[in-house]
Amino acid sequence: MCRRNCSSCRKPPPGCARCCAPSVVNCIFDLESAVFDTRHIYQRACIELVASYNRTIPEALLMRIAVMETQEMAELICHKCKIPLSWEMFLLLVNERAAEMIANPPLMDGVEKLLRHLDKCCIRMALVTSCPSELFLKKIRGQEELFELFCTILCADDPDLVNSLPKPEPDILLKAMHHLGEATRDSTLVFDGSLKGLQAAYDARLPVIMPAERDLPCCWSELATKRLETLEEFQPEEFGIPPYKCDEPPPSPAKKTKKHKSKQTKSPRRSSVKSVKEEEPKEVNEEEAAEEEQE
Repeated sequence: MCRRNCSSCRKPPPGCARCCAPSVVNCIFDLESAVFDTRHIYQRACIELVASYNRTIPEALLMRIAVMETQEMAELICHKCKIPLSWEMFLLLVNERAAEMIANPPLMDGVEKLLRHLDKCCIRMALVTSCPSELFLKKIRGQEELFELFCTILCADDPDLVNSLPKPEPDILLKAMHHLGEATRDSTLVFDGSLKGLQAAYDARLPVIMPAERDLPCCWSELATKRLETLEEFQPEEFGIPPYKCDEPPPSPAKKTKKHKSKQTKSPRRSSVKSVKEEEPKEVNEEEAAEEEQE
């Protein structure tokens, strides 16, 4: 497999006819909903904060906030649960609680395998996140090597996003495509598990893969090109990307052991058997002659 920075990756390497000539050559990942599984962390922070005001979040509301951006989530919880705080203050307190839990957020199942495979297939990757750069650096602590696979990373406080609108507007996705270079809508694939992310990709006319919770209503993922429970279910070849098997080293050829032929050929054995069979009648004839003499 050739590397992303390969200068002569127009031709596929031996043994992989489609490698380095995929129809999708750019991918954009959302950090919170397609790389890190932070949805449960924010939910737990919200539940604990709401409980401190002697209130509980209904199950139906928990399901709704699972796919929301943090600002929309804070507004809805404050309104539905009648929290005596502004949504800005509530979000600040939630972020403080989540920051303690999020020191080492878990990766989504299958995402590391996918990222490394895309990198080896010369696919350019961009990462977008709704958190500022300081919080982003805390989230990736200890996993910096994995995030070096991304060609560009856009945080919420990036200077290029000063005049841009947040999701569900497609501004951040269009900026990411610009940073990737010669990225077109036909050659770019988005990975986003949030409702606003789906709307942003739809408005940008980009195909989007949605890693969604099993209990999420199907009507909420109608804008997704494909809905998956985990990224382990993603099949790269469905989008013109070389399959995972192209990333596996070819099996080493089995060494052929030389058979040593014995110097003694088979013909003498046959002749010896034949000579034994020829001697048997002679012995029988001698016995018959001896019996005739006695008579």
